[in-house]
Amino acid sequence: MTRSKSKDYNPHRGQKAFHYAIDHVKRFVAMVCGIRGGKTYSGARQALRMAWNAKNDGVFGIIAPTYKMLKRTTWLEFKKAARPWILNENRSDHIITLKNGRQVFGFTAEDPNSIRNVTLNGFWADEAREAKNFGELWDVLLGRVLSTGGKGIVTTSPNGFDDIYRIFVEERDKDYLMLSFPTYINNYISAEAIDDLKRKYDEKFAKQEIYGEFVVFEGQVYYTFNRHENAGDLAFQIARYDDEKPICLCCDFNVDPMAWVLAQVHTRLDGLKEVRVIDEIFLRNSNTPEACKEFKTRYPNHEAGVVLYGDETGNQRSSISNITNWKIIETELARYGVQKRVPTHNPPERDRINAVNGMICNSKGERRVFVNPNCKNIIRDLEQVAYKEGSAQIDKSSGKDKMLTHSSDAFGYMIEKEFSLNRGEIRGLSI
Repeated sequence: MTRSKSKDYNPHRGQKAFHYAIDHVKRFVAMVCGIRGGKTYSGARQALRMAWNAKNDGVFGIIAPTYKMLKRTTWLEFKKAARPWILNENRSDHIITLKNGRQVFGFTAEDPNSIRNVTLNGFWADEAREAKNFGELWDVLLGRVLSTGGKGIVTTSPNGFDDIYRIFVEERDKDYLMLSFPTYINNYISAEAIDDLKRKYDEKFAKQEIYGEFVVFEGQVYYTFNRHENAGDLAFQIARYDDEKPICLCCDFNVDPMAWVLAQVHTRLDGLKEVRVIDEIFLRNSNTPEACKEFKTRYPNHEAGVVLYGDETGNQRSSISNITNWKIIETELARYGVQKRVPTHNPPERDRINAVNGMICNSKGERRVFVNPNCKNIIRDLEQVAYKEGSAQIDKSSGKDKMLTHSSDAFGYMIEKEFSLNRGEIRGLSI
């Protein structure tokens, strides 16, 4: 089989380098590139070639981080690439038999031990950065091709200095090669579309997601925040209550503290929206009815509506009532005209963080979040909330200040809901 038989595939120069590297240069090759760089598309076609041309016993393995990703993305893309060469498929077990008798098995990285009893003549690990235990998975895969001498490919975007970086850069074996290139190399996507997406990202996140670079995320979580720029004199002037705008009520239902952030959305002259934090409700040893009472005391005559944002777990029953926290708010604030914008499932923490950082200051230096200096708790959060050491997760350990994270969590739910980076993904052909 040659790739020229795939008439719909005209690889860009980054993909050509990837195919050449695994065919002629190294035994294990990782393609680490910006999003929509065509990694899964070319990975599926390279995997087909490797599976079809395998000279040793065993099966070819395709590994995705989760069952959902295997079913919806990786396995589906392979089937599209292999359609003319498929003899039959066992859909429930994710087994494809090609017309020359070679078999392809689908696995997930959720349980690397499930691969230990299979002999592989080669493998493809897709979206490897999402595998929570890639280091363990990699060791298992190396063992599966030990007797066959099979080759392996990895396709992914970077995610900090993780196991992929350690294996292919830091501790790189002589048989290993990593290729890296930006999304801009994909000439099937316009540079303008990529620029539009880049504008949503902060500078560090753009380096990772667009340019395919390994970037360390540590220390301050909301590292784009600058008190002078985001909560200084300009913010004091413009981040004030506007009685003609709805109030975005961003809620965290912790009892101590009960932290609510009040914001309003404005449209700038250039058409972009910006968020102005006008107030906060931060009560110790409190509950939802008391927070509602405080809101009504401060804004007794507000008529432009209230929009609710926050943690989906607010739908659980209140500790002081047999109804949910959100239902309490909807009842207590009914006269304000309440609209609920609460997710049915909470977004990943990383998505919230990236969305907030991108709004605070994007890769073009544009700031679209302004916090009234009187909102001391949300400002404190944006300055002091940190990552766990050696992790890309927010540190909420008992040793930390228990007053931190609540306000920024509440605010983050609103930002992710209205300015999600996932909605800004480039759509279309992913060659």
